[in-house]
Amino acid sequence: MVAVSVVIPLYNKEQYIERTIMSIISQTFQDFEIIIVDDGSTDGSVVKAETWIDNRITVLKMEHKGASAARNKGILAAKAELITFIDADDEWKPQFLDKIMDLKEKYPECGAFATSYEIRLPTQKKIIPSIYQTPEKWEGVFTNYVEKTLKDLPIISSAIAVRKQVFQEIGLFKEGEPLGEDQDMWLRIGMNYPIAYKNDSYAIYYRGLENSVCMDLTILNRYPIIYSLENLLRKEQMPYIDLYLSKLKLDYSKRLLEANKLDSAWEELHHTEAKVYKWEKAKLWLLYYWKRIINKYSFHTKNYKKECP
Repeated sequence: MVAVSVVIPLYNKEQYIERTIMSIISQTFQDFEIIIVDDGSTDGSVVKAETWIDNRITVLKMEHKGASAARNKGILAAKAELITFIDADDEWKPQFLDKIMDLKEKYPECGAFATSYEIRLPTQKKIIPSIYQTPEKWEGVFTNYVEKTLKDLPIISSAIAVRKQVFQEIGLFKEGEPLGEDQDMWLRIGMNYPIAYKNDSYAIYYRGLENSVCMDLTILNRYPIIYSLENLLRKEQMPYIDLYLSKLKLDYSKRLLEANKLDSAWEELHHTEAKVYKWEKAKLWLLYYWKRIINKYSFHTKNYKKECP
């Protein structure tokens, strides 16, 4: 049996999938299998994936159901006890799996193992996330995952490995949710298991790429993790849950504003408490009223032009 199963959900990433596969093949730790789950791609993604001649690579195919369904299919097909994920447009640095296996050996009580990551913008600018009350290069165990989410996200789907048993106990990714379904999973894991973490970047998350779900402002579903946190708050008062909820609701409000869904944004902002994120909320209100003014001006300008001879 292999030590690690690597699951790649693939949908229309023909420009990037080869880079992703190469970053896995180039790992200093080599005892793995790669499960590529094609989520009904309509471009040349599958052809590029299948050109790799390596008996560790398996390509599975399904109709288009979203990244969660693709990850779930990969989890069910995985042979290893440890499952890690990488999106088809992201990249691992050569020692990523080595660091994950090192965490697994040092912290056997943990249900998941993760590292920090580097954000790479289309301009090639690099951003290193700032994790709440976690020094650079720090290594250890998150006993309160929610606390660590109060600044930048500590965990992304391309920089975490999870014991297969964890999925058997808490369930799979929520399907039918295009945004935030991965954060919902990390929350569920963090509420039930300690997570071993190394605050050093061994993965590269490419933000703002073509065909990225996050960049598609026609997708405006409320994040599933918002509902999960609201349900947690109804049951009991837990440290930092309310702050994490506020942060996510403000982020969702910003997305609504960017999509010019002003009524929905007003509703979300109006019902969001921001004890810590007061300045962030104030900036969103300013953006809201600015867009109202612009829209009103544009409306009157269009009507004026129509009335002109």
